[in-house]
Amino acid sequence: MKDDLKASHASALSGELDQNRKQWVQVLPKGEFRGRDGRGPYRCDPEKVRTRTLAHFGSADVPTDYDHQLEHTTKNGRPAPASGWVRDLAAREDGLWARVEWTPRAASHIANKEYRYVSPVFYHSRQDGEISLLESISLTNQPNLALKALAAREGTGADTEDDMSLKALRAVF
Repeated sequence: MKDDLKASHASALSGELDQNRKQWVQVLPKGEFRGRDGRGPYRCDPEKVRTRTLAHFGSADVPTDYDHQLEHTTKNGRPAPASGWVRDLAAREDGLWARVEWTPRAASHIANKEYRYVSPVFYHSRQDGEISLLESISLTNQPNLALKALAAREGTGADTEDDMSLKALRAVF
């Protein structure tokens, strides 16, 4: 990791949690991708990232926070409370997914659509953009990745990238 760089992106949340406040969220797409802001390209092999992340954290859970405060706490001095903890990682056909157990406060924010996206923080190679491991996940309202919706919704049955883009534009206006 000494030559790796750190980056973050975001994907949409469904707002639907199970009775234990747990939810599967896609955190990284498979293959090569760029953020909406142009950063990248990054390359994700979900199984490699999963394996390296689990080895790095050992018996500890991957943390989740709010608005990337874990990244900023040393500069701004504010606390970085957990919004949840990653209880499992899965390499799927479309990318890396995390099963997050949200705190009661975070679950309330998600249910009330006060936070709509997750943003992973990950290390990647400076040379080719290959992602080495996931460091944390943050609840945010500033999406940078267009990933699949996480659960069915009323009406069409699923959000699409176009639906998410329209929602983001409507929120701005």
